[in-house]
Amino acid sequence: MTYQLSGAQERRRNNEAKANEFYEKVRKQEKELNDLQAKLGSAEKQYSDYQAQKAEMDSRMRLLMSNMDTTNRAITDLKNQVTGKKQSIERDQAEMERFQNEVVRLDREIGELMRNRS
Repeated sequence: MTYQLSGAQERRRNNEAKANEFYEKVRKQEKELNDLQAKLGSAEKQYSDYQAQKAEMDSRMRLLMSNMDTTNRAITDLKNQVTGKKQSIERDQAEMERFQNEVVRLDREIGELMRNRS
């Protein structure tokens, strides 16, 4: 009977040691789980923050692109206006030169007529 008792006590100690091992393993895994859940919460918050920043940046980018398009249209319009003004000036200068040449011609003609009249 002592042999059976000591065998049972040995099995009990072995089972108790294994139970303690598993208890420690479970506690360690629970701590790791808690740490991972905390990291997950932090990462999810950071991801949410990044999404909000991205949405804001996307909005700013759309506004910037719109402003750039408006500015490009204004630049193109102004370039066209400048080209038109240059062409108008060139035409007016050509007209002015034509009239100045006519004035010079008429001055000569008047001068000629005045000499002939005397």
